[in-house]
Amino acid sequence: MKMTTLEKKFVNRKQKGEYNIARVRDCFNHLDLGHIYRGLELGCGIGAVSAFLANEYNMNITGTDFDAEQVELARSLHPETDLLHYRVEDASRLTFPAHTFDLVIAQNVFHHIPEWEKAVQEVARVLSSGGYFIWFDLAVPGLIKKVLKPAARHSGLYTLAEVRSEFLRCGFTQLYYDRIPHGPFSHHHLILQKS
Repeated sequence: MKMTTLEKKFVNRKQKGEYNIARVRDCFNHLDLGHIYRGLELGCGIGAVSAFLANEYNMNITGTDFDAEQVELARSLHPETDLLHYRVEDASRLTFPAHTFDLVIAQNVFHHIPEWEKAVQEVARVLSSGGYFIWFDLAVPGLIKKVLKPAARHSGLYTLAEVRSEFLRCGFTQLYYDRIPHGPFSHHHLILQKS
């Protein structure tokens, strides 16, 4: 699902990019970075996190977004290099070969994906064995999901139990979990590893 102009104003702020970079940097305390060479960012927006990973960690990073305007903006703000690439992609139908990446990052993306289960399956497909998946997003309580479901046809709507179940079904093991309350919802931060 493409974001509205208002949503883009919010997510494209410099402070938001810095916050997302700080979260990724914190995640790296839980990972073996010596085995991460190629990374994929889903929902890269204007490319701040992707550029950071390429510049600071010398990773070969592909930033993807469903919105072509965001990808063009990323290219203009953080030009492509040998280590930094951008593509327009649908996270639930990725065009990359299987086992391409050692790391996949998705921050506040899945609630924009109506077929979020397919996105989990695609992440599992493109990750190499032992690869890491950093996932940070909203999840809703079951009662709120029932109320919002009729109006959320073009969004990803799931409980934490549902998304965790799909991760487990797709062969992921949870390495880290943190919950950040956010009004009636919560942001859930998981680091997973593919078996």
